[in-house]
Amino acid sequence: MRTLTLSIANVAMRLSCTDEAFLQELQQERYAAFVHPEGQEEMHILLQAMPVPPTRARMEGVKVRRAEGGWRFVYDTFVADVTQGVERAEVACLRSPYAVDSFLRALLGLYLPPRGGVLLHACGVCHEGIGYLFAGRSGAGKSTVARLLSSQAQVLSDELVAVRRIAEGWRVFSTPFWGEFVRASVNQSAPLKAIYVLQQASQHRLELLPLRRALSALLQCSLQFAEGAEVAEWMLHTVSALAREVPAYRLHFLPDLGFWDLVRGETAPTVK
Repeated sequence: MRTLTLSIANVAMRLSCTDEAFLQELQQERYAAFVHPEGQEEMHILLQAMPVPPTRARMEGVKVRRAEGGWRFVYDTFVADVTQGVERAEVACLRSPYAVDSFLRALLGLYLPPRGGVLLHACGVCHEGIGYLFAGRSGAGKSTVARLLSSQAQVLSDELVAVRRIAEGWRVFSTPFWGEFVRASVNQSAPLKAIYVLQQASQHRLELLPLRRALSALLQCSLQFAEGAEVAEWMLHTVSALAREVPAYRLHFLPDLGFWDLVRGETAPTVK
């Protein structure tokens, strides 16, 4: 059994698999920047890589439901049994980096909320040691923002970022879960200054969101596949704290760098 240990959003996980070549492929294609020395891992993931999908299901999204002793994850390309505390998983998956990537997204989506974190559909960047988060669902402009800011800041991801609350406050973390613009090439985090909910418009404008609207927007951008009242409570508790403690804005923007002056505070936002 060979292993590959990763750290994503400060969550250390050990992937074990008898297929050493597949682990090497995962490292080279997706996770090179996230390789972590073996030690006290929070998760242990047993991978069984298969030449064909382990299920005949045709699904639009991952399904995560309660099962005896924990959770059951099902998707087109994998089936997984995960313990109650999300510290151990047994995964049968298609021999594809995409299959593993899809599973890890769903796994971290479940793991983080009860621990003060959440995965958000967002472009994250770090500029002069400060983190900025541009949130939005598919088509909102996350990859456009990443492309525009790639010469101004370090892009953490153009698709999914992790935010976690630590003793010093909220931080935004890079992830290997990239979209159409960039492969994440750094494992980096930064204190989160503000969140900008993207809306394409005819002029650049910032609108400070009141708490209720900020909470609604952030919940819509949160990644979570698990069902049930307990999970909903975790999500509401964590995202509510994020909305209360980090300012959120509606960023009306054009596909040029003019919005960056607003974000850096060179123009005052409107309040509605």
